[in-house]
Amino acid sequence: METVLQEDWVQSHRKERAMDGHKRSFGHVWVIAGSEGKLGASALSSRAALRAGCGLVTAIIPSEGVIPLLANSPEVMYEINGGRSVLENLPLYEDKTAIVYGPGVGLSELATEELHYLMEHIKTPMVIDADGLTLLAQHPEWYALLHENHILTPHLGELSRLVGKTVDAETALEEAQKFVHHYPVQLVVKGKNSHVFTSDGKKWVNSTGNDGMATAGSGDVLSGIIASLAAQSYPTGLAACLGVYYHGLAGDLYASTYSKSSLMAGDLIEMLKEIKI
Repeated sequence: METVLQEDWVQSHRKERAMDGHKRSFGHVWVIAGSEGKLGASALSSRAALRAGCGLVTAIIPSEGVIPLLANSPEVMYEINGGRSVLENLPLYEDKTAIVYGPGVGLSELATEELHYLMEHIKTPMVIDADGLTLLAQHPEWYALLHENHILTPHLGELSRLVGKTVDAETALEEAQKFVHHYPVQLVVKGKNSHVFTSDGKKWVNSTGNDGMATAGSGDVLSGIIASLAAQSYPTGLAACLGVYYHGLAGDLYASTYSKSSLMAGDLIEMLKEIKI
């Protein structure tokens, strides 16, 4: 049985912001994303996290990404990505912290070492997306390290790699259910009416979103939103459900105001201003 993610459910599960809160009380998201040719992934995830309400975002990026990042998002802090040695010296384990790993990082040896380190040593909430999912699928021996603070956000192709067989819209949900049964993660299967499978065995189907969101960078935005909610102390399963709903709602608001065909990922971030998160 699946529960529909719709407005009344979302409103009953969202938290009011603390009126005496400060930036650290609203959480810190670390975005490990971007590589040559894909530096925009970091900016999209980072800016989405801020728009979704967290207090601080630090992007861990290649040195050539600093100027583009700051030109687009001066509110985002940054660290230069130097691989595992850099991660070992960062406070990724602090309270009210969440991580985005994978958008545009590539499939290098450095990226592989980073992901393995994070999975082996860091227990804070972490959204694994895009190249991060591909790296994970290349190392199924790491599946034993998966836990309930991991939020995986595959589209059908990435899910196929994770489960080791080709899936389509008809078989994806059954395979996703099996995966979560074996590995206690939060799993978001992206697509029309995205589904969320939570580690407690529940299944959720989203009521928001449209085909205009099938555009480059849309998933990077979703990763930032979900991580932002997790950093704000939402349980990871709830963060995944709310993030999927808000992401789709932003797309619907844009489409109703402008058009689906003109929608770009950055527009989703801007439309978050219209949503009470």
